Amino acid sequence: MLIQFSHHLSEQTPFYASLPKPKLNQLYDLGKGDPCNSFYLTTSNHAGTHVDAPRHFCREGRPITDYTLSELVFTRPSLVDVPLVDDELIEPRHLEPALRNAAPDSDIVLLRSSFGGYRGDERRYVDRAPGFGRDAAAFLMERLPRLRALAVDFMSISSPTHEAAGAEAHRVFLGCAGDSNRSILLVEDALLPAGLPPLSRIFIIPWMFDGLDSAPCTMFGEAGHG
Repeated sequence: MLIQFSHHLSEQTPFYASLPKPKLNQLYDLGKGDPCNSFYLTTSNHAGTHVDAPRHFCREGRPITDYTLSELVFTRPSLVDVPLVDDELIEPRHLEPALRNAAPDSDIVLLRSSFGGYRGDERRYVDRAPGFGRDAAAFLMERLPRLRALAVDFMSISSPTHEAAGAEAHRVFLGCAGDSNRSILLVEDALLPAGLPPLSRIFIIPWMFDGLDSAPCTMFGEAGHG
């Protein structure tokens, strides 16, 4: 069984008030006598479910198009529950009990905070979102030495209330020089519903548009073995 972990991108996708939202313009319309339907899509590459690659914060970091398909398949997923509230800064104390149930060789962590339940309330979901601090990022990287990706069900690793701390957390996760000695991918605004079965594999499929630091993505998982 395959399970989708990414939201559809649309003009209603929650996004920052200071930036343009995704926009869809129809160029050709069968209903108006054109020979086909065709659209023009304009969007930030950090709108909706998307994957941050190291180039997002690290000058010399890898862009998302530098990743091979095999690097985007994860075979040791761990789902951890870390309940969070508005504006909360994640610290090691939040992660310690949750990671007791994570396999030590996990290559991807799906961090379910339940904050995704507020996605229908755009301003709360975007402006009041929780996020990581540097200590929590370093703690997760140290605890799981084989980790290659982290997915969260809130807007960004950076909470708008704690922007400086969120920037530091990004640099740790993305392996920026002087902040960390390895990098992982970050999937933000993921769909992580309750009641998930045990997962065997996770796939992250980004838009491979040359020049992007990061990209919107489809993420899905496999329960069982096919």
